Parts: sequence; structure tokens; C-alpha cells
Amino acid sequence: MISYDDFITIVSGFINNVSNEDEKLWLEKVLHHLRNDQANIMIVGGTGAGKSSTISALFDISDAKVGVGADPETINIDRYEMGNLVLWDTPGLGHGVNEDKRHRENIVNKLMERDSSGEHLLIDLVLVIVDASNCDTGTSSELIDLVINSYAHKDRIIIALNQCDMAMKGRFWNFQENRPEPKLTVFLKQKADSIKRRIRDTNNLNIEPLYYTEGNESQKPYNLSRLFYHIVKNLKSQKAVMVACRKSRDSGNFERDDNNDGGAGYRRKTESSLLDKVRDALGGSGPQCLQRDLMDKVCDVLVYVFEKAFYTFTVVTTTVSNVCSSVARFFRSWW
Repeated sequence: MISYDDFITIVSGFINNVSNEDEKLWLEKVLHHLRNDQANIMIVGGTGAGKSSTISALFDISDAKVGVGADPETINIDRYEMGNLVLWDTPGLGHGVNEDKRHRENIVNKLMERDSSGEHLLIDLVLVIVDASNCDTGTSSELIDLVINSYAHKDRIIIALNQCDMAMKGRFWNFQENRPEPKLTVFLKQKADSIKRRIRDTNNLNIEPLYYTEGNESQKPYNLSRLFYHIVKNLKSQKAVMVACRKSRDSGNFERDDNNDGGAGYRRKTESSLLDKVRDALGGSGPQCLQRDLMDKVCDVLVYVFEKAFYTFTVVTTTVSNVCSSVARFFRSWW
């Protein structure tokens, strides 16, 4: 698995070989942001919804610095820091009226917090986890409304129904093939549609919930590849790469999904989204003199290292090929 530092090295290698000084200055400015910025993701959900286990299934947190929020108002929010990626695991509601009130206040404060520049919100994306096996939807609805009403970036809210294998108390789940039978699939889609309609009617937003299970010691996750794709797709350009570089090393976590293709469909979608976002991060708002062929070379390398089956850009130069050769081994374990 390639690290984010390895990705920065690739970009830095390109910049060193750019001859146009205006292009070079622009890319060096972008590189500075890539090096020093962080992606911040908040995970909220009721007690027992599986927030922490979802984090462990999605991301490689083996070397994470784990602690609590540095400020008094966020003292109950666990913080996983992994270089350029920070995950905020909020406490679940359901521990009592006073404690839940304090937890809600902490969540709202964090959602409204600004980054060090004061120009942007600290949190880049919010993942709301709903327990699909729980018939009581009151807590989930409250959390969804809390996030929607407190977080300015409505397009960066993901709602995911966890423990979908237990949505009908374990019935109609094919444990041998680790997937839902048709009757359970219909039930899960109806449950997701119900949440979607309520959000649309209450908040006039169109959010499409998805369902998954984070897995356990005896069962691999289901539809985690779809959840990971939506996280990457909904993040800003460079922040998506920060997340992708922390993807779990356990490829088995991403093999079973509703495409029934061993994870290949969502892998391709994730790779395509990353290519678009990296291209946008490196040149999307750059000077007019930033030449098209430079961006084509950048994307050529990313196509190569992500091991996509086609090339849509210009022929890779010798310099780019050399860079590709030196980093390709890291990407072969991407999925």
C-alpha cells in the first residue's frame, strides 16, 4: 500500500522536472498544501451502531495516534490521527438525558469548528451510521437532523446503515456467500428509501443512504467498497487522496458488495474519482499557462500506478516512466 508520503514524492518528482517557472511556482504552492493540509472525517451514530469497528474495517489505523479532542468541549470525542488524515469518533447517544445533551453539544461544536486558517470548517465529511438491526429509529433520526442542521456542507454527509446482515434478525442473509438474499435486499432498500424520504420531506435534501456490514472475526464485511467509494467521491480533491492512502490493508474487506463482482466495480469508480480529483488538485484552478500536456502526464502516471486497463492521455515520457517504475510496486497492493 502506498503511503501519502509516497504520493507526495511522486508529485514532487514531477515538479522538479517542470521547466516553465510559472507552472513550477504554481505546483510548488499546491504541493505545500498537499504536504501540510489534513482531511478530517467525523463519524456519528447511536450506541452500538458500530462506529469504531467501521473505522477499523475501512482504514489502516495500526500506527494511529489515539486520543481525545484537545479542547475541553470535545473531550468526549475520540481522535485518530494518521498524518494527513484525522478521524473523529463521537460517543453514541443513549446513556442518559444529561450525558446525551452534552454529547450533542460536543458534536455541534465540532461540526461548526473552523480550521487553523479560520477560512474553512475543520470537518471535511460526516459519516452518520445507522444501526439497521434496530427497529427504534428515534435516535438515528435525531442524529441525522442534528448533523444536517449543524453542518454547512450538506453534500458531504453520508448516511450508512450498518449491520445489514441482522436487519431481519439474521434471516435471509446468506452466511456462506456473505450477502443478502433477495428478500433482505428489498427490505434494506425500503429502509434506506424511508430514511431518504424523511430527509427530503423534512430538510428538502436528496441524500441516498447505503447499507453495509462492518464484519467480525468470523465474517468479512459486505458493501464496504461502496462506502469507501462514497467517502472518496464526496471529499475535496487532495483530501480524497489522503483518505485513499489510509485504506485498510485487508483486501478481503472490500470483496463483497451489491455489484457482486468481487469489489471490481467500486474499485474502478474509486480510482476514476481519484484521478479526477488529483487532476483538479494539481491544476484545476491554476494559471492559464499551466499546459494541458503537463496534466496529461500527471494523469498518465496515476493511470499506470493504479493499474487501470486503459490509457486515455498522451504517451508517457521517459522521466514519467522512470517515476512510474520506482513506485509501481507500492500500488500493486492498493486493493
